[in-house]
Amino acid sequence: MVAQTRGASGITVPTNHFVPTSEPASRQPAKKSSTAKKPAPKANTSKPRVKKTTAGRVAKTPAQKKATAPRKKAAAPTKAAPKTENHREPTLMDKVQGVAEQIAGVLEGNPAKKAAGTKKIRGTDGKGATRAKKAV
Repeated sequence: MVAQTRGASGITVPTNHFVPTSEPASRQPAKKSSTAKKPAPKANTSKPRVKKTTAGRVAKTPAQKKATAPRKKAAAPTKAAPKTENHREPTLMDKVQGVAEQIAGVLEGNPAKKAAGTKKIRGTDGKGATRAKKAV
C-alpha cells in the first residue's frame, strides 16, 4: 500500500516504505545501514602544511648565522614636538564657552563644532591675532 502524499509540507512525491517481494526474507540481500558514518572530508587549505613540526628551540645553521644582519644601535630618544606658537592665553570665559561648544558638538553629532570648542579652550582659535595694517 502506497503512503499518502504530504501536501501540507509541499512534498508531493509519495513515499513507499514497504516494498513487497516474492522471495522469503532469508534470501533477500542484507541492506546497508543508513546510519553508517561517512569519513569526514579533509579541510580544503590553500597553503601546503608541513607534516613535521619541531618542538622546543631550533638552532640556526652556520649559513643562517652569517646571513643575519648585525643589530643597529637604538636611536636617541626624540623630544616631543613643541606646542604651536600661534596661541594666546585663554581666559576663563573662553574655556567655559569652549566646553559648552564641545558638548553641543557631541550632542549634535557635529565633529567640527566639537573641534572648534577644543581650539577655543586651548587658545588656538585665532581670536585676538595681530594683523598687519594696510598700506595707505
